[in-house]
Amino acid sequence: MNYLKSILHESDWERVHLIMAGGFDPINLENMEHFIELTDLVTELDIEDKVTFMKSPKDDEKVSLLYYCRALIYTPSNEHFGIVPLEAMYYSKPVIAVNSGGPTETIVNEVTGFLCEPNRKSFADAMCKLIASPDLCGRLGESGRKRFETKFSFEAFTNQLDGILTRERQLISEARAVDSEEKEKKRK
Repeated sequence: MNYLKSILHESDWERVHLIMAGGFDPINLENMEHFIELTDLVTELDIEDKVTFMKSPKDDEKVSLLYYCRALIYTPSNEHFGIVPLEAMYYSKPVIAVNSGGPTETIVNEVTGFLCEPNRKSFADAMCKLIASPDLCGRLGESGRKRFETKFSFEAFTNQLDGILTRERQLISEARAVDSEEKEKKRK
């Protein structure tokens, strides 16, 4: 955020607010350590008024966050498939994510969002583009929604599964036909 502040116009920086939301288990030592690290960093950078932490938001809160946000920032490196970017795409929000793991399967760089190197400059540059251009946000978000519907919706999965099963049935039928022909040749 500090780097982002340094490259934005002051009027743009005034409109920035980061909400960090996600699962949190206070019994998990790693969760506690990371939360303390993040809150200490926010204090050190003197940006408490720019960051809100939401530990384990309820489903209706997640929906509200996705509905009202400008974009989703997804930072895990080498993450598995990951459902969170798809949830944002469902709500027509562009996604800024690390260029590794699951996001590379769901996000099309500069079409549905941005795939970034895992460093502050790359993420801040992507955020600046979205802050500077609400139209770009809208275009990327709409493209994300279309990609969600064509590739990742229930209907898309149903169609893909039907296509796979249809091809398998065809291959089985062809194999049986060849087998029947070979048996017929042996009889003669």
